[in-house]
Amino acid sequence: MLIDTHVHVWALDDQHRPAPDARIKPPTEAAPVEWLVADMAHYQIDHCVLVQSSAFGWDNTYLVECLERYPGRFRAIGLVDPLSAANAADLQFWMSRGLSGFRLHPLYYPDEPCWIDSSLHDALWEAAAVTGAILQFHLWPRHALPLGRMIARHPTVRVIVDHLGKPDVTEPAPYPSFQPVLELARFPLVWVKIGDYQIASRHPFPWSDTIPFVAALKDAFGPDRMIWGTGYPGQARLVPLEQALRYVREELPCLSPTDLKKILGSTPRDLFGF
Repeated sequence: MLIDTHVHVWALDDQHRPAPDARIKPPTEAAPVEWLVADMAHYQIDHCVLVQSSAFGWDNTYLVECLERYPGRFRAIGLVDPLSAANAADLQFWMSRGLSGFRLHPLYYPDEPCWIDSSLHDALWEAAAVTGAILQFHLWPRHALPLGRMIARHPTVRVIVDHLGKPDVTEPAPYPSFQPVLELARFPLVWVKIGDYQIASRHPFPWSDTIPFVAALKDAFGPDRMIWGTGYPGQARLVPLEQALRYVREELPCLSPTDLKKILGSTPRDLFGF
């Protein structure tokens, strides 16, 4: 089994427009789910997790449409506004439409007070606990400290740390700034995602300076709490899919064949309920 747990897809038409207050640059072309379906057929990918693009804000409608058009093929991680007083209700609404969880981006709010462990977010986490929603965090390592405090208050909520935890690959061992990410492994319902390797790296493919951090994450979390993802479908890909597959399958000596079966298959299968 092969499961890609991180693919952004979107339509771009009169019914699906970028959000005017998006924190990232809006796209000029669509990246439709049909491109991903073609990728999956070519590379024998069994399932994918769709992740709402931040360019489209809190309207997760296209993800719901994809789930309905391809039943059983996908799961979906949407967005809710971390600064909205109604985000707990929004979470419940989108979960009722078939989503599996929600992504939060602390690193997109550098000028805002840290809201990760704010008591104002307890309602959001309580809603996640009730509905079974996964909370996925796109963060800098320093954000792992308040995230750990929030997890301690809400220990039944499943949490994913995105994109290797965004390590500083120029930092020498023992990577002191990365330790807060590794320390999240003390919570049994935290998973970490191998992804965005090409952005974390300062080297060309195969991004060899990321390898020590994957090894550190494997030592901390183990393959039963590690998953893998790519980013975009078809011609929108920043990294050719064959490179993304080769990286995880061949360029990470810390991962055994048994580890890979878990990271690419059984771990995301069980986490997302495929």
